[in-house]
Amino acid sequence: MKHLKASQVAVSNYPYFKYSLEYTLDSLERMGGSHMEFYACYPHLHVDDAGISQVKAVKKQLRDHHLTPICFTPEQCLYPVNIASRDVTARKRSLEIYVKSMEFASEMDIQLCQFLSGFGCLDEKDEDIWKRAVESVSYLGRIAEGYGLTIALETSPKEYTATVTAKDIVRLIEDVKSPAVKGMIDTATLGFADETMEGAIADLGPYLRHVHVGDGKPNGHFALGEGELDLPHMMDELDKAGYDHYLSLEILNNLYTRNPEYAMKKSFDWLVSYIENI
Repeated sequence: MKHLKASQVAVSNYPYFKYSLEYTLDSLERMGGSHMEFYACYPHLHVDDAGISQVKAVKKQLRDHHLTPICFTPEQCLYPVNIASRDVTARKRSLEIYVKSMEFASEMDIQLCQFLSGFGCLDEKDEDIWKRAVESVSYLGRIAEGYGLTIALETSPKEYTATVTAKDIVRLIEDVKSPAVKGMIDTATLGFADETMEGAIADLGPYLRHVHVGDGKPNGHFALGEGELDLPHMMDELDKAGYDHYLSLEILNNLYTRNPEYAMKKSFDWLVSYIENI
């Protein structure tokens, strides 16, 4: 590797959602993790229920386990969070969750939040959904600028977000016009839109700020090496592009519910080894 470094690999608490935070952090420290993406979900830290006092306690727990959080990602797929909802009340509540997430990220000295741009009903006009997404992300971008944070928007199928492709992310960023709003790539969701890693890198260009790494079959976030993705090729393309932000392990599949350490350690070891030895 000419550009990618093992220090860019970030572990995460994604597969540990049925275990306590104490168990999770012990596990991540034990496998040698030093940077992590913090997935804000119950029982680790539920954004709806938590306050600053709990956030301060989590921050100390991370520090005590020698883990530096590099991205704050609230649960936004399983929980009813939708900033492009046609329902005004649901949209307002969803925006408040994201604003609270930015407040928590700032308190934890995290400079990046990963959000979805919201979605509509499948029988709605795409332009109506898009308009609400732009309005909401514009609002969040202004707040992120005040906090000195960056928002990374992710692609996903239409059922989850208005940004289905990397080109959609670029269009939204340019409609929003906030320097705080950037884009990201998820290796496990590229296939949903028939995208390639090299294509997504080229489309996002200077807007690429974050990468999620997981394997797929072709869907699902499997442990690295347990899916069908050509991960070596994907890492080679990121290296070729000079990508210098974090590679965050998003391993989240019911297969690993009772053995999350196996899935995270296998993925961490695979990615670190590939970067160091190729």
